[in-house]
Amino acid sequence: MTKKMKSVLKTFFSITLTILFSTIPYFSQATWVGNQNNATLFFSPDAGTYKGNATFPIDIMVNTHGQYVVVVAAYINYNPALFQVVSIDTTSSVFTTEAEKLIDSTNGVIKITRGIPTANHVNTASGKVATLNIQGLTNVTPSADNFTFQFTAGSTLDSNIILDDGLGTDIISGADNGRFTIDATPPANVSSFTATAGDSQVVLSWTNPTSDFAGVKILRKTGSYPASVTDGTVIYDSNGTSYNDTGLTNNTAYYYKAYSRDVVVNYSSGAQVTATPHDVTPPASIGTLSATALTSKSVRLDWTAVGDDGSTGTATNYDIRYSTTAITAANFSSATQVSDAPTPKISGSVETMTVTGLTGNATYYFAIKATDDAGNTGAISNIPSALSYKTADLNNDRIINSVDFGILMSYWNNTTRPLADINQDGIVNSVDFGIMMSQWG
Repeated sequence: MTKKMKSVLKTFFSITLTILFSTIPYFSQATWVGNQNNATLFFSPDAGTYKGNATFPIDIMVNTHGQYVVVVAAYINYNPALFQVVSIDTTSSVFTTEAEKLIDSTNGVIKITRGIPTANHVNTASGKVATLNIQGLTNVTPSADNFTFQFTAGSTLDSNIILDDGLGTDIISGADNGRFTIDATPPANVSSFTATAGDSQVVLSWTNPTSDFAGVKILRKTGSYPASVTDGTVIYDSNGTSYNDTGLTNNTAYYYKAYSRDVVVNYSSGAQVTATPHDVTPPASIGTLSATALTSKSVRLDWTAVGDDGSTGTATNYDIRYSTTAITAANFSSATQVSDAPTPKISGSVETMTVTGLTGNATYYFAIKATDDAGNTGAISNIPSALSYKTADLNNDRIINSVDFGILMSYWNNTTRPLADINQDGIVNSVDFGIMMSQWG
């Protein structure tokens, strides 16, 4: 009857989505059974923390202790309520032939027996027998080994390592069991998740959970919130508490979802916010406004156009105001608004308009504010003033004299409302003459 020998590799953890705890308490370390004086079996790694329901590999390894061996048999016990052995991979085994490969998922037993052809043998301190692909079914926090080698030193009925002596001598003296933790519970969501919209950007901030936390992944979409950690554009994946999402399109709604994760990459259900970036830069303040009286009822305004963003681009509209008392930023809105303000030109252009309907011989103050297409309004302009001409100053030379009297006489009894109709009652007559005399000189 052929003697079987069991050899279990010391398991080395290498899952792409798995992150080990940086510190593992003393009770999470596997224990040696027997001694290391002769050939041994071990797992690689023999301990670690893994994500629930994710498959991870454990290698069964043999140390022949400097001796030539031809057969290794590894009999392993585990709890099938906590773990599922998905498969046994022997493609990279140092033993090239197989006598036995069994997964008893009802009783929680794994049996692997492998050998080497005649006239060959294995002498290694770290030779792979096989790889177990394991899945944790629920949360597991072991206080004792949960993958154990079944062996008795010198016995060939359980795990064994057979010496190449032609006698079938079993030289196993010890084994290093495995102790594996499964974390299937995600951390809490981040809290106080906020999004503050700016010009082509959104500033995100949040508070991380205080336990079972390793990082946060934030995804962005337009049209709807991300539905999972793979839905949308990943804009952040670290453990900070804020992020400035730049290069966005103004007036477009952006939807964000933040998924906190633990060290084995369990993701939370996600916290979500939305924001719409917009232009927040107002036009510059106009500092070139000038006012020049044209007649007793009109003043010409001149200035240089500013832009949409400061002095760049083109503003959307002007708010032009005038008053017979000094205008300030505080009383700007109560001054009289000009109804026919011009449409702004590109920044740096010359702007001009005439304000009409004024009263003669009065000092008027003027101010302008420019507004952009996002509703941002610039600060108040400089405040120039202009004194309108007297109503009887028909030639606008700032003095009422015989020249104005001559103009008045040339229109006497005229009913076409010329400038000489000082009181604008429809006829140039003695009433207008009386007004002129009252302003004479």
